[in-house]
Amino acid sequence: MKISLIIPLFNKESTIIHTLESVFNQLERPDEIIVVDDGSSDSSKELVLALNHPLVKLISQPNLGVSAARNRGVEEASFEWVTFLDADDQWDEEFLKEIRVLNRLFPNEKVLATSYKFYYPSGRTELAILNHIRFKDTQGVVDNYFEVAAASHPPINSSAIAIQKQALREVGGFPVGIKSGEDLITWTRLMLRHQLAYSTRPLGKYIFHIANQGVTSIRETDHDPVGKEMLELLPLAQRVGKVGYSRYLGRWLKSKGILLLEVGKNSNARKKFLQAYPYSGERFKLIILLGISVLPVAFSKKIISKIYQPA
Repeated sequence: MKISLIIPLFNKESTIIHTLESVFNQLERPDEIIVVDDGSSDSSKELVLALNHPLVKLISQPNLGVSAARNRGVEEASFEWVTFLDADDQWDEEFLKEIRVLNRLFPNEKVLATSYKFYYPSGRTELAILNHIRFKDTQGVVDNYFEVAAASHPPINSSAIAIQKQALREVGGFPVGIKSGEDLITWTRLMLRHQLAYSTRPLGKYIFHIANQGVTSIRETDHDPVGKEMLELLPLAQRVGKVGYSRYLGRWLKSKGILLLEVGKNSNARKKFLQAYPYSGERFKLIILLGISVLPVAFSKKIISKIYQPA
């Protein structure tokens, strides 16, 4: 199994070397590492060049966003399988070895992934929560992806996945121009067509940096292209019998409503909660959130910040 690793890079001078070290320390390395510099204005690019590592290929492009950087990497990839690692995340040393184990165990599956951990600035580590996984062993096939995703953290993390290149091309790669949740659209498209070969071992490391705090709350709160596409894909999900898709959709819409509350857009949040209600498996929570949304903004912000306080 030949693997091309793609790392989108934008202004990550403080983390990119640590990210690459986690790759160099793999028990089984990738066959090439493609770093796509997406118009960085700091020294990120120079740090990568200074490594002068034989596996690393650096590509530069104007700042077009993370999806465009990932897509460019896919087009430049030499091998059948592509994997991704954000420039501020890391891998456990056994990650790629486990991906290759999954490929040997489940050779017909085109999407492979492992579980992951969250690392917070406070030093706390948290395992991704996975509910409704049907297999009992460490490795297995998730044939109910949306049921799992509706009741868990996202089973797929963009820094703990490998995809057959042709399967990724068939769903259009990563959507360009979306700043938040762009990877979720890609996972949704893939999981409507395929099953997921999965390891419950948490071998990806999502590192929550202080600089990232609060970023998601200002991204695309009114305009929700991810929710729009999820709604458009609902008939297809029902037609192909994807269990849990409706609840997955409802959970996404609820999360966008919460972000709207966080930035004081209560009336828009209320619309989002009402939109989520027919699909949600958390209707009691939605009723509470609807009640919060009718409060004055100052009070609703205070309540939401206490309920959804970052780690």
